[in-house]
Amino acid sequence: MGNVSTRELARASLIALIVLLVSSLPYIVGYVSAPPDREFSGALVNVVDYHSHLAKMQQGARGEWRYRLLFTPEDHDGAYLQVFYVALGHLAARTGLPLVTTYHLARLASGFVLLLTAYLFSAFFLRRGAMRRVAYLLICFSSGLGWLVLLLSPTKPGGITPIDFWLNDAYVFFALFTFPHFCLATAALLATFLAALAYFRRPRLRYLLVGGLSVLVVAVVHPFAVLIVDAVLAVYWLLLWGVRRRWPGREAAGIAVIGLVPLPLLAYDYWALQSNAVFQAWQAQNFTPSPPPGYYVLGYGLVLFLACPGAVCVLLRPNQRGLFLVAWTVVAAVLAYSPLLLQRRMVEGLHVPLCLLATVGLFRYVLPAVYRSRPARWLASTVHYPRRRFRLLVLNLLLAATFPSNLFLLASAGLAAWQHQPPFFYHQAENEAIDWLGTHTRWTDTVLAAFPVSNRIPARVGHRVFWGHWIETVDYEGKKRLAEAFFQAETDDAARRALLRTYGVAYLFYGPQERALGDFSPEGRPYLVKTFSNSEVSLYRVIVRDK
Repeated sequence: MGNVSTRELARASLIALIVLLVSSLPYIVGYVSAPPDREFSGALVNVVDYHSHLAKMQQGARGEWRYRLLFTPEDHDGAYLQVFYVALGHLAARTGLPLVTTYHLARLASGFVLLLTAYLFSAFFLRRGAMRRVAYLLICFSSGLGWLVLLLSPTKPGGITPIDFWLNDAYVFFALFTFPHFCLATAALLATFLAALAYFRRPRLRYLLVGGLSVLVVAVVHPFAVLIVDAVLAVYWLLLWGVRRRWPGREAAGIAVIGLVPLPLLAYDYWALQSNAVFQAWQAQNFTPSPPPGYYVLGYGLVLFLACPGAVCVLLRPNQRGLFLVAWTVVAAVLAYSPLLLQRRMVEGLHVPLCLLATVGLFRYVLPAVYRSRPARWLASTVHYPRRRFRLLVLNLLLAATFPSNLFLLASAGLAAWQHQPPFFYHQAENEAIDWLGTHTRWTDTVLAAFPVSNRIPARVGHRVFWGHWIETVDYEGKKRLAEAFFQAETDDAARRALLRTYGVAYLFYGPQERALGDFSPEGRPYLVKTFSNSEVSLYRVIVRDK
């Protein structure tokens, strides 16, 4: 699949380990610096989704395989969805490791697999070692111009933060820094494409087997990404047909096999989602629209700018391998604004082909132009500064110019870890109360609390809550209004009783974050019985559920 020597692979592995260490530094700061009265959560970005993933692991840790939504009070049957995190929970239970430790080990392991797969993918397209190394560094460290946007405009342009700092799908380093399933899904996506392209060159059964297994992993971890696989391969096949001016039969057979393999899994997913009213409501809220195109342009920044001449080079020479990179880029751009619920998820993995096209643009156009430039000739003739060294200097400067957003991400995460602030750090008093619930109640005993606490309870003890996630709480906006009204002093007890009875709420969590929502006091309410209290938090059992 590419001429990669053992030494080359060892170098790529060493760089991967360095990247993973760098991505873990803010977490190390969080764990080492945590004060006695606070506990580090293990997350420094998007803690809401992080807790969602831990909640899935909690279900696996207690022996379940059928996934249920724990952030909504409605009873419903489980299904074999979100298998990756449920399986991680089983692994944690088998090994005796804490869920958070298992999560980060999975992040590191899947990140390592992603980086090595990305290197092999790069080697398939780039023959020169220097080009491979540059492409790999771009894949490992590059991001966009969001850092510059923040410097020039501290207020969010258009009300949206630059995607460099929130769109995990868009960058390899961001995926390594946050979620293991993003890493595994992107690695499987690259492996599927790599196996398919190898089969197109030499029709060997082993390539189809690797491609079939890889696309199955894609279907399990990120089912929507199967659409990316099918669309990219189909468009690439059309481009091959146009270039060759004959029917690409071998390629058609390979694409058909890879396209058919995940269909049973996708059919099950569709049935599971459509046959369950709670899952239907969950999916209806799972809308992730793309930001305006300018955010993507700035988000990929210099990499996108360099990729443009790279794409021109590929199209002008008709390089059949290079056409695949162009096909992937075009397909991602179209899917990102197609009428889909998961628009911005369609850029998953796009960072890799853009980095490869950027490398082609660098080596085919930019660096030769730098070598022939007037400043290079002047430096060579006046101060005897070799033109090759000047070209290398420009290359290093261009590479460095793609890194600042990720440096900003690491620095801001490290600062958040050092300051020990919620939601990244938990107060021990709240932890005590949540742990009491985990020990003394059933997971089906729904808990009402403020949003940050509700988001944490399923992650820490695997118990169900009234609300707690923007997507995984059915009718999130309606439940948000009800929960916030519950803690307002002007709300009458009849309305509170109605909420508790209608949704089968079993316990009320009352601590600092609940007090911040309003002046309601649970003391003396006939429908609430105190069962736990410490210096900051009280828990009340609800006794009106069946009335």
